[in-house]
Amino acid sequence: MRNSLTLRLIATSFVWVASALAVAALLLILLFRGYIEQRFEDSLQGHLEELVAASGITVEGLFQMNWRPTDPRFNRPHSGWYWEIRQSDVTTSRSDSLWRDNLPVTEPAEDAIPDLQKLTGPEDEPILALVQKITYPQSKLPLLFMVAGPVSDIEQDVRAFSIQVAITLFVLGLGLWLAVWFQVRFGLRPLQTLKQALTDIRQGKTERLPQSFPEEVQPVVSELNALLDHNASLLLRARTHAANLAHALKNPLTVIRNESRDVGEEKRRIILQQTDAMVASMDRYLSQARIAGTAGVIGARADVGVIIKDLIFSMEQLHRERNIKLSQTISADCCFRGEAEDLEEMLGNLIDNACKWASSKVDISAQCADEHLTLVVEDDGKGVPETLRNEIIERGRRLDETVPGSGLGLDIVRDIAEMYRGSLELKQSSSGGIRASLVLPSV
Repeated sequence: MRNSLTLRLIATSFVWVASALAVAALLLILLFRGYIEQRFEDSLQGHLEELVAASGITVEGLFQMNWRPTDPRFNRPHSGWYWEIRQSDVTTSRSDSLWRDNLPVTEPAEDAIPDLQKLTGPEDEPILALVQKITYPQSKLPLLFMVAGPVSDIEQDVRAFSIQVAITLFVLGLGLWLAVWFQVRFGLRPLQTLKQALTDIRQGKTERLPQSFPEEVQPVVSELNALLDHNASLLLRARTHAANLAHALKNPLTVIRNESRDVGEEKRRIILQQTDAMVASMDRYLSQARIAGTAGVIGARADVGVIIKDLIFSMEQLHRERNIKLSQTISADCCFRGEAEDLEEMLGNLIDNACKWASSKVDISAQCADEHLTLVVEDDGKGVPETLRNEIIERGRRLDETVPGSGLGLDIVRDIAEMYRGSLELKQSSSGGIRASLVLPSV
């Protein structure tokens, strides 16, 4: 099952509403059945009283009926509604609906209250019979009065009522379920707002969560804002320490380089070579330390188009004497989910290398899709054999010592990209040179 508060609340509400309505339907049907059965028994009682009122005893002591019950159901053969009068187990009168059959009743005690009995009618139809034995003053023998009606009348009324109850409660349940759905959605809307606010922070649109949340959610919002502030302060402190460390190391190294002028040529060359390596390694590891602290930082966001335009301007000035033409193709609203300085360092290295090796042009493109930023830098230079492409990414590896550089550029680009869970890939360009593809997370 999907782990969702909305789904849990709606599902549990649906179960409770369905259970409550089912219990209510059962109680209503049971109550209605009891009412119908009571009304049916009252109807039989009325017919029995009419039958007793219509009967009489002559002065000779013979039974006679002054009138017959007027209900037309007693006149239709096997209608389910019957009446019968017996005296000494002999039928003295019966309804036309009973035809020539008899009601198989059990005789009650004389002058007892009417007895309700469940019987099987002439056509094996379940019927309810009200039976009473009465002795008239003019007669020595008691009369047995019987009135019966079909059980199917009760079942039909209950069935019709059950259908109406089911329809009514279904509509009511649907309305209640929709009300619960709207209530849950409305009640959990602050959580959706919180989710969107966190997304905006992650994408760098805002720096803190808004304070306009319900009192049940506000403590969480306050704690998150405090965590964001603490994270920002730690990051600022780490950057300050890294800058202080770089400054503290570079000054002594500069002094050593300056003092090396007073030593021999060979020793001076070794000192300069080692100090250059120390500076390069220091820059590399300090950069890695800074990136490790900033990669994936909440709210980091950089505009790719602005950075590329700035780098193109800088590279045109740096390589002015070579007349390299730099072109760009950037998709709209393309952003990097990370620090602008890191993107500048990666792209700067790639574009600088492309300008060093290009014959006349360097093409730069940027495209965002599926939360991934793809940056491509191509040149029209001589290119690099496929067997050597992985080597030039290795730290300090240079294929041509006549071209200025430390050999750390592509290695630093790869390290920074991997810190952001990205990748760097070198292929043959359609223009003949190298095609460097850099894949990074986007907003």
